[in-house]
Amino acid sequence: MTPTEITADKAKKAKKPPAAWLFFQRWMANPLSMGSVTPSGPGLRRLIREHLACGPDQIIVEFGAGTGAITRALLESGVSGDRIYSFEIDAELASYVRGVFPDVNVLNEDCRNVEKVLGPDLASRVSTVVIGIPMVTLPMPLQQEIVDATIRVLPKGGRFLLYTYMIHSPLNRDALNIKGHRLGWTMGNIPPASVWAYWRD
Repeated sequence: MTPTEITADKAKKAKKPPAAWLFFQRWMANPLSMGSVTPSGPGLRRLIREHLACGPDQIIVEFGAGTGAITRALLESGVSGDRIYSFEIDAELASYVRGVFPDVNVLNEDCRNVEKVLGPDLASRVSTVVIGIPMVTLPMPLQQEIVDATIRVLPKGGRFLLYTYMIHSPLNRDALNIKGHRLGWTMGNIPPASVWAYWRD
């Protein structure tokens, strides 16, 4: 079996509570931090997979693992768990995702510290950052800190992906000094979702 198949097999065998129920509980505790009442669906996972870029010596970073729906999409794209670094600031959710995907590097850390947490070697190998944090609910200074931290670990000309339930861009591109466009949207998600790509020249 390939590393990706081994990781997927372990995930299937792991004992875990229903993801939707845990997601709903965390949403009830803090709705603004979750952005949606349900985990991401197959349509959104497909969109993410279609736009990932990761070379053989590179890693993918995820901000906001939630219950691991998009983490699963990263694995389904063929990237092995040991090359995925998933930041989740909610300790309960981080613990859950570790149990579901034991080969993924799940970090109960603030994503603004990504450069420090990864260290120079890993930070220099980041290919793509996938953001699942509901950025539009955050104050602009915090958005700026997250975007700046993201840009610092991306290669020159690299882009980050952000999924959202809004029709228009969830980020103010002028205010954050970035460029971006919508890559696609899907009705196969509750609620319907879009994936955007952003970068800084």
